[in-house]
Amino acid sequence: MRVTSETIYEHDEHGEVLIIDVHHVFNEYDLESGSGERHSRVVRYTPNWDDYGPMPGSVQVTSTDDFREQLGDRVKPFEPLDPQAEPDE
Repeated sequence: MRVTSETIYEHDEHGEVLIIDVHHVFNEYDLESGSGERHSRVVRYTPNWDDYGPMPGSVQVTSTDDFREQLGDRVKPFEPLDPQAEPDE
């Protein structure tokens, strides 16, 4: 199963989780060629969010392999609200 960012999934341990993003971790990376020796992939996720995004201090990181073992069905895409500033009066 492909894990996609900004998506809500079912998770065995946490219930519903919001996938923030998926990152590649490199041992070495050459900026000029744009390639490198990949060490692993990690997923950043949170079990606590509101309509704007993750709650402070709730973001967790784990390997994608470990995460997929407990991942269930995709629930829906996450569409954050745009914060609206109050006009000065």
